[in-house]
Amino acid sequence: MKNFLKISLFLLVFSQATFADVRTPVELVRISDGDTVVARIDKNEFKIRLIGIDCYETAKINRAYKQAYQNNLSIDEVVDKGLNSKRYLEELYAQNKNSKTSIEFKGLDIYNRVLGVLYFDKLNVNENLKLHGGCMMY
Repeated sequence: MKNFLKISLFLLVFSQATFADVRTPVELVRISDGDTVVARIDKNEFKIRLIGIDCYETAKINRAYKQAYQNNLSIDEVVDKGLNSKRYLEELYAQNKNSKTSIEFKGLDIYNRVLGVLYFDKLNVNENLKLHGGCMMY
C-alpha cells in the first residue's frame, strides 16, 4: 500500500511532465552515489535515478563485480571510480547549493525510483556527469 501511495503521488505531481519537459522544484536530501540521489517534495522523500548515465558502483556488490569484468578493471578500481563520481556530484551540488534544484520527470524504473534529469538552475547535472564525473552513457 505504501508503494502504491508513493507511485500515485509521483504520477500526480509529475503527470504534466509526461507530455512536456516540465521541471519540478525539489529539495536534495542526499546523494546516494554518482547516478542516484534522494530528493524531497513537501514531506515526501523519493529516490531519483539520473537517466541517461551509469556510474560505477561505490561498494563491492554483484553489479560492481560485473562492471569490473566488463571493463577489465579490478573491483577496487570500480569502487574507486564510483566513489570519485559520487564525490564529483557532491562537489557540484556544494558549488550550486544556492541554485534552484529541479527535476525533469521521465518515468519510473522497475525499482519504483523516479527516472529524471536533475538541474541546478540551468545546469543539466546528468550531462555534466557524463562529461566530467566519470559516468558512462546508458
